[in-house]
Amino acid sequence: MNRRQSTWMLHFIVLIFGFTGILGKLISLDADRLVFWRVLLGGGLVWLWLALRGRIQRFSMRSMWKVALVGCTAAAHWIAFFASIKVSNVSVALATLATTPVFVSVVEPLVYKRRVDAREVVLGVVIICGLLVLLWGPAPSGAISDLSQYHLGVGLALISAALAAVFATFNSVLVRSHDSANLTRVELLSAAVVLALLFLAQGNGWEAAHWSVPREDWVWLGLLATLATAFAFLMSIEVMKELSPFTTAVAINLEPVYAIVLAALIFGDEERMHGGFYVGATIIVGAVFVDAWFKRRARLKGV
Repeated sequence: MNRRQSTWMLHFIVLIFGFTGILGKLISLDADRLVFWRVLLGGGLVWLWLALRGRIQRFSMRSMWKVALVGCTAAAHWIAFFASIKVSNVSVALATLATTPVFVSVVEPLVYKRRVDAREVVLGVVIICGLLVLLWGPAPSGAISDLSQYHLGVGLALISAALAAVFATFNSVLVRSHDSANLTRVELLSAAVVLALLFLAQGNGWEAAHWSVPREDWVWLGLLATLATAFAFLMSIEVMKELSPFTTAVAINLEPVYAIVLAALIFGDEERMHGGFYVGATIIVGAVFVDAWFKRRARLKGV
């Protein structure tokens, strides 16, 4: 792919990521079982793709434990994300998930042992202000009439954002010494194994009904595993060969925008929120865009 094709493909991938929340709402399974099937099917497809190309790589036992732990963190992030959608809606989950950079600004300096950037502190303050507006603006109407559901959805999405920051930061360390496709294969399949063991430990896993999937869910699960997991991941690797980190970051920041618009178009009144929500979401997403712009300027100046 050339640069122009890569740019279009990147936005298509981000659109797919935004569609993930909609699929989560369409699938009737609860969050933990939904994520189990996502990581199992997605990981299986990545493994098959690597096997057909003869690119399966072995991991040392020490590396395997580290990668598996990061994979389980990713699975926990998805469980909290889909649980947020189930108790509230797609708009609440995606708008709140945009707070991830705040958590990255805390986790990354600890992992890389660097000083906290003052600009990241300012970004965090602005995003928290946006979150407060989103939380305590006018009461929800239409889509979510129960404030407790609304606040629970925001809380679960915040947990998801924190876990996403941990996952992304540690994954950025692992990808330096491992092939990214093989890394994802092990992360996804490790998470599937751990979730299966947890189901058995809880007792639910011994019942056949726990593993059954409603017929109508298989279509959405198939799309989630193939399009929104395996395909989106593999193509995101390809476009990064042509595009700069800034271009990629700006496009990814559009995910909540795409998701909120798509959800409103597909679900109608179920996704239409109060004015305070949109003000808060705009502050959060806008702050992330401004931060990306400042970081690009700093890189160009060599700061």
